[in-house]
Amino acid sequence: MDGFEVSPVEGLRSPVVVMAFTGWSDTGTVTTDAAGRLIDASNAERFITVDPEEYFVFTETRPEVRLVDGGFREITWPGNEAWAARLADAPHDLVAINGTEPNLRWEPFATRLAEAIAALEPSLVCTLVARPAATPHTRPIPVSGSAADATVARRYGLEPSRYQGPTGIIGVIHDAMRKHGLPLVSLAASVPHYLSVDENPPATLALLRALQPMIGFAPPLDELEAECGDFLKRVEEASSGDDQIAQYVRALEEQYQEGDVPTIEPDSDLSADDVLRDVEDLLRGDGS
Repeated sequence: MDGFEVSPVEGLRSPVVVMAFTGWSDTGTVTTDAAGRLIDASNAERFITVDPEEYFVFTETRPEVRLVDGGFREITWPGNEAWAARLADAPHDLVAINGTEPNLRWEPFATRLAEAIAALEPSLVCTLVARPAATPHTRPIPVSGSAADATVARRYGLEPSRYQGPTGIIGVIHDAMRKHGLPLVSLAASVPHYLSVDENPPATLALLRALQPMIGFAPPLDELEAECGDFLKRVEEASSGDDQIAQYVRALEEQYQEGDVPTIEPDSDLSADDVLRDVEDLLRGDGS
C-alpha cells in the first residue's frame, strides 16, 4: 500500500501544476497559503488524498486539535492533497498540490506523486518556496525564479538553478518528475527573517502575482491586499518605539534592491538574533 487515493480526472487542458508543502521550504506557511487561495478561487476539486499514516511520525509532525461548533474538539491530521480546476478563460487548466512535508519514505512518496501528475500531461510544474532572507518588511517581497533545465529557464525568463546542498521534499519530487520529462520551475519568496510568525500575507501576495503569467489566471486579490495592510500595520505598531528594530530595518532598507535579496554586512554591530527575539515578543504582545 502506498497510501495514495487517486480519482480519475478527465479532459484537463495541459494543466499548470503548482506545488506547495509546509516544512523546510515554507517559511510562515506562505506557499501553502498561496496554493490554498488558488484552490478556493478556482473552485478546484480534490482528486488525490494521501493517507498520513504512511508518511508521518506523529511525534515529529503532530496532528492539531481545534474547537468546532458546539465546543467539540476536532483533530486535523497532517496530509497531502491534489486539486484540479478547469479554467475556462485561461490557456491552461490548473492542478494545485497542497500539503505537509512527510517525515518518512520520501522516495516512494515522490515517485507515486510524479506518476499521478505525469499522467495528466502538464505543460509546466511550478514549486513554491518561501525562505527567510535579509529583506525589510517595508519593501516589496522579492520573488526569484529558477529552472534546472536551461531551455525551460529561457522560456520563462528565469535563472538556471545552480543550487547544491541539503534539500527538502520539493527537491526529491523535482527529481522524480524530471524522470518523466516534465518541465520544472521554482518560485521563491524572500521573507523578512525577523518576522518569524505563522503568516506573511505580503509574501503570499508576491508569490501569487509572480504565478499569474505562468498559469494565465488571476485570482481575486482584494481580500489578501487588505490582509497585507492589516499585517504591516501590526508590524509597525509592534515595532514602533524600539530603536534597535528601527536601526536594523534601516540597515536592510539601505541594502535593498527590488528583485534581489540583500545581505547584512558580517561586521554589523547589530545582532539579528536579538532583533528577531524582540520582534517575535512584540508581535505576540509580550514586549514591554
